[in-house]
Amino acid sequence: MTTQAPPALPQLHLLEEVATKYRLSLIGLRRKARAKGFTHIKIGKQRFLTDEQVLSLLQGSTVVGKAQSQREEDLAATAARVGRRRRPAA
Repeated sequence: MTTQAPPALPQLHLLEEVATKYRLSLIGLRRKARAKGFTHIKIGKQRFLTDEQVLSLLQGSTVVGKAQSQREEDLAATAARVGRRRRPAA
């Protein structure tokens, strides 16, 4: 009979450590965590992130380049079209 090893626990990072390491606003991270803006682990008053959660947080904050933002192009086209339709005030 072989005994199976318990699963390895994930590495936990304090929210303060993540903010310092990635030069993020600690207050902003705390507010977003309280508003459940990203998944995290809360033990008592301390909030922790696993490696996967840190990666997910950073990916969620990724800014899309202008060439990739179809929504912004559509909004600009709509604004231009509406601007052409308006008559000047008399």
